[in-house]
Amino acid sequence: MAGVISAEASFSIPRLRIRRPGIVLSRSDGVDPLQRWVAWGAMLTASVVPMIFSHSTGHGPPYSVPVAQALVLGVAAVIVSRSRRLSPLTRFLFTLAILRLGWSVIAPMLGEWGPIQSFATGMNWGPKIFMSRLLNVAGVLLILTTFIGRNFTTDDLFLRIGQLDAPAQPEPILWFRKPIPWSRFGPQLLVIFGLGLTAFLFHSLRPNLGELSRFRQLLPWALATAALNAANEEFQFRCVPLAHLHNVLPVREALWLTAIFFGLAHYFGQPSGPIGILMATIAGWIWAKSMVETRGAGWAFGIHMLQDVVIFYFLAMSMKT
Repeated sequence: MAGVISAEASFSIPRLRIRRPGIVLSRSDGVDPLQRWVAWGAMLTASVVPMIFSHSTGHGPPYSVPVAQALVLGVAAVIVSRSRRLSPLTRFLFTLAILRLGWSVIAPMLGEWGPIQSFATGMNWGPKIFMSRLLNVAGVLLILTTFIGRNFTTDDLFLRIGQLDAPAQPEPILWFRKPIPWSRFGPQLLVIFGLGLTAFLFHSLRPNLGELSRFRQLLPWALATAALNAANEEFQFRCVPLAHLHNVLPVREALWLTAIFFGLAHYFGQPSGPIGILMATIAGWIWAKSMVETRGAGWAFGIHMLQDVVIFYFLAMSMKT
């Protein structure tokens, strides 16, 4: 779960065979270097990196940095919209501005709003954490404005389960050298991610295992919160940015750009800190890769949701009464 601030076409590699034809996100050659620099620069500008430095120095009002980031990105989007060469990046820049504004300004301000605080008074921890995740959905309404004039389909945005047994292509950082079906790769990831995340949270949060007695009581809220958060983050951090990067960056590069952005968002979240960034970046890359190769969000949403269930329970066991 990102505490501060969740693909599209098939890989343009001849050996990849997917039963349902996809749309090539972009080719590995012929990439405009200026578009590449602007895309990566915008991602870093929209990330939590400026907030990390601001937090460490302790300077400035709590919302000044993210508001400034959103303003810079909004102005940049207007400028590139007037450039024939850079105009394909316009909606991507607006998306980044909205992401920063939604997660770091709008949602926190809503949480501090008097009526919402009054409504939450007396709530148990389960429904209260669900409501905090619900506030992050506010950014979705703004992100939808970036679709105007694009005629995106549900396939363009991966809003379908996808082909769950599609081939997972080998990559240098993965342990297999020939394609294997996602129906085999996905369960392996569930085990690996589950063990790694559990070890990290056990070390960082020091949970009170006596709170496991509340497991059944919290289960409905754990499932609801995890499902909401996973769906929200997958849509905002992967589905929409990747769709807007169509024909701008090579697909592998687009996957890593969105993964790094997602990973950086976890510096203040769970998993947190530098190790949390690394873990979330790898997870974000895997989930984006699953979208591309299966043409849907089934595996990304499923694995993400189960991880968020684990995070929910660790947070519950770490709360001071």
